[in-house]
Amino acid sequence: MSAPLLFRLTAYLAFALCAALLIAPGLFSAIFGLDASTGGEVMARRAGVLFAPIGLIYLQLGASGNQQVRRALLSAGTLLMIAMALLGLTELILGRAGPGILVAVSVEVILAALYLKVTRDA
Repeated sequence: MSAPLLFRLTAYLAFALCAALLIAPGLFSAIFGLDASTGGEVMARRAGVLFAPIGLIYLQLGASGNQQVRRALLSAGTLLMIAMALLGLTELILGRAGPGILVAVSVEVILAALYLKVTRDA
């Protein structure tokens, strides 16, 4: 996979998460086995807003031919995916999330592996 393709994939995923968290924040509580609450939905919507600029950054800067920008995006993507996967596993192990969190963790692990491969091949 090429870096620009991985960056577009990341951007589209970020936009999808933004929309889903804004439109149906309770869906994530149900999938991840979390207690539904108004506070949780407020925080999910706020987190959703954060995915929009991440998507824009990857979509717009990912098309740049600048190698320094490319390395920064690869490093940031790798860190983001590994950290999110570890956080998801930690929440599962501590009993704060249900097995549904493994859906997100699986995607994050796959993306982390892709980021590491593209970084190694660059």
